[in-house]
Amino acid sequence: MMFTYLSCVLAMIFSLWTDVSRSQCPEKCSCDKHLVNCKGQLLSTIPLPLSNATVLYLDLSSNMIEFLPDDAFIGLPNLNDLNLNANRIGNITRKSFKGLTQLQTLYLSENDLKTIEDGAFEELPNLVQ
Repeated sequence: MMFTYLSCVLAMIFSLWTDVSRSQCPEKCSCDKHLVNCKGQLLSTIPLPLSNATVLYLDLSSNMIEFLPDDAFIGLPNLNDLNLNANRIGNITRKSFKGLTQLQTLYLSENDLKTIEDGAFEELPNLVQ
């Protein structure tokens, strides 16, 4: 009897936790515990909210993003993989990737890059690719 009650309580807690993580998912994106997928959603700006310590992979490829605001990814301290391919990004500042100390892979191909400020990648000590 006690086991059944405990199982029901745990199931309810888990379902509430799942709903909370879905409510934190940016509009037009799909999310699970470690992935935020916003690929090909015609986004012109970085979607909000983007703050979750469990997110490891963020796909913003194939959109129309032109500008990376300073501190845009500050709420993703454990992000390992950031895909910004096939956007319209023209400039990268020293603060564009601030806080991404765990980032290992950064995809920037097929953009309109004109300016990359000195020190733009200094805060990415684990960047491999």
